Amino acid sequence: MKFGHIGIKVLDIERSLAFYNQVLSAKVLSDEQYPTSRLIFLEIGGTVVELISKSENESREPGPIEHIAFKVDSLNEKMHMLENLGIEYSKPRVVGTNQIIFFDGPNNEKFEFAAIVDPKKT
Repeated sequence: MKFGHIGIKVLDIERSLAFYNQVLSAKVLSDEQYPTSRLIFLEIGGTVVELISKSENESREPGPIEHIAFKVDSLNEKMHMLENLGIEYSKPRVVGTNQIIFFDGPNNEKFEFAAIVDPKKT
């Protein structure tokens, strides 16, 4: 398993992007617009950070990290492992070039497993 990215819910994506660029020297890797959200992936010192902007982001609770993601070779193997441990996870979905699932940790933290989609199977 490898570390994937850190997703952070933001209230004002332009202000956040300016901060990450100016204060942290972030490099924009991708800026993706979806019907209900905008995701900007940044590279900061070898780590990928995802800024998550959604219309329902009206307030911010303490603790700015939205989720912690891990790149995995086989999403099916990880789903099987979670099932065996009795841990519920979200329905798999494709975002960009990855198939992803989310699941909660013991303290309500949110985790993501992401596996590259095989282009031959899509």
